[in-house]
Amino acid sequence: GLFVYPGLIDAGTQVGLYDIGSVPGSVDTRELGAFNPHNDALTAVNAHSEHVRTTRVNGVTSVLTSAGGSMVAGSAALIDLTGWTSDEMAVVHRAGMVIEYPRVSGGGRFGRPAGGEDANAALSRQVQQLHDYFRKAKAYSDAKARLATEGRTPTPPDLPMEGMVPVVRGELTVVVDADDEAQIRGALALADSFGVKVIVRGASEGWRLADTLAARRVPVIVGPTTRSPGGDDPYDMIYANPGVLAKAGVTIAFQTSSVADSRNLPFNAALATAYGLDADAALAAVTLNPARIFGAADRLGSLEAGKQANVIVTTGDPLDVRTQVREIFIRGQRQPLSDRHTELYEKFRGRPTP
Repeated sequence: GLFVYPGLIDAGTQVGLYDIGSVPGSVDTRELGAFNPHNDALTAVNAHSEHVRTTRVNGVTSVLTSAGGSMVAGSAALIDLTGWTSDEMAVVHRAGMVIEYPRVSGGGRFGRPAGGEDANAALSRQVQQLHDYFRKAKAYSDAKARLATEGRTPTPPDLPMEGMVPVVRGELTVVVDADDEAQIRGALALADSFGVKVIVRGASEGWRLADTLAARRVPVIVGPTTRSPGGDDPYDMIYANPGVLAKAGVTIAFQTSSVADSRNLPFNAALATAYGLDADAALAAVTLNPARIFGAADRLGSLEAGKQANVIVTTGDPLDVRTQVREIFIRGQRQPLSDRHTELYEKFRGRPTP
């Protein structure tokens, strides 16, 4: 009388990097400066974060976790929500280099513009800085390759540039946080200029470029959909966007872009089905599609012989808010269905009678 599904995958979170906002020592989601490609999210993951348990009990067995707050924020990690250490949790250690594409926002997203500089000038300056950084990384990579032919290495190595080498060589995909049409076009131009592979994440206005994204086979990570549209946006833009992209042939996945709300991943996908996204496509977008996008489809995302046993057993459709998760297996091991919430519930339900 129950149903078996592959474990759900959240394609954009900060799970493991953030615990309590008012306790700085438990938050490791950003570094100083605009360029931090040497940052490695996996090394900062707290395997014993309470958010790991509260996310897992709703059927989310894997997440992509990454830092933010920088133009180049560092590498993201695809992790399973079990394990004693961050290394044990890793599925794909470096699943992509996270870039926050500049946008017009309060006179420039990364710092206040210089005196008299308007928002558009600040945006142009930031885009130029990003392109210059990629050019510098390409030159470093070329120099390193030449030295390698001579049996030498850069002395001393430039750690940020070392982080960019696999990006400019096309070995590591770039995950570009880009919401509006201009940002998405900028991300595609960056890919063309330097021959890098990109995944667009956020993409609230992805529907405007659906055919272009489909033709270029650029995957798009949409969401969160459980938020309100902007004051000047069509009322249904956020909710209908995933369906428009999927119908155009774009490979989509869903993100919650959150820590505490990562457990609500299935309901982000469910909301999009009410605005045109096919139900099977919605399920794929939280299971097999993110596994494909991040190079883990040989292990995760579907129920197939030979794959890693990330499995959930439910009372119904996991995208239905009424469904209960009865069993969770990650890597074939049964996971406890307890978390901070259930423990507090049992604690206070059993309080002594006055």
